[in-house]
Amino acid sequence: MPARSAFRIQRSTFSIAALALAWLGYFSPWLWPVPAALRLSAYDLVEWMTFMQSVRDGTYPVTRLDLLWPLAGVAILTALAAHNFQPQRREGTKAQRFSFVSLRLGDFMVNHWPRILATVFALFAAYLILPAYPFILTAHTDPELRPQLILGVATGVAVIASAIIAAGRPVWARWLTPAIALLSLLAAIRAFAITRQPIADVLTHPALVGYGFVLAMVGLGGLIIIELLRRL
Repeated sequence: MPARSAFRIQRSTFSIAALALAWLGYFSPWLWPVPAALRLSAYDLVEWMTFMQSVRDGTYPVTRLDLLWPLAGVAILTALAAHNFQPQRREGTKAQRFSFVSLRLGDFMVNHWPRILATVFALFAAYLILPAYPFILTAHTDPELRPQLILGVATGVAVIASAIIAAGRPVWARWLTPAIALLSLLAAIRAFAITRQPIADVLTHPALVGYGFVLAMVGLGGLIIIELLRRL
């Protein structure tokens, strides 16, 4: 039994490490052109691509959402990752258990702080999807920013729902994780494919693959494999 418990902890650690790679990969350079100024992360490309003439005139149908879908997936995966943290029950005397000081808040924070931290990170990712201030104030009337606003709000709602599922139905979270990771992986591949050519037109040659895209692929792909192996 102790060996099985240690094996579960080890797989949970690998799962969290894979998710961390996905985070790092999304915010690291996806393309590696010779001009260092163009070594942009997926998050940087969200804004940068909208200024390219070939994108604005419709030659390449790239939108903000194309590059934000992977981030939405990472946000939901982070909330679902809370199922890896099982709260520990603390034993104490009857007086300690019923005392006002130690009754709820302290024990709750000690037992659930990893889940709380995962949810905070997930909500932060959802926040990053929203248009920046002050554009968020008028995003609901802007045809270009309205979809981004909707995606950010929807991701925040999905994060809260995922956190509740991870806490109350961890088995569901274990099945949802590889499915969301697969969708995020496909979204990241598509985002990379459709943004590489417009930049190649500017540089007059294809840009090398950046290490950020590689890390995102390893993280999301590893998460799928690890979570599926946990089903065995």
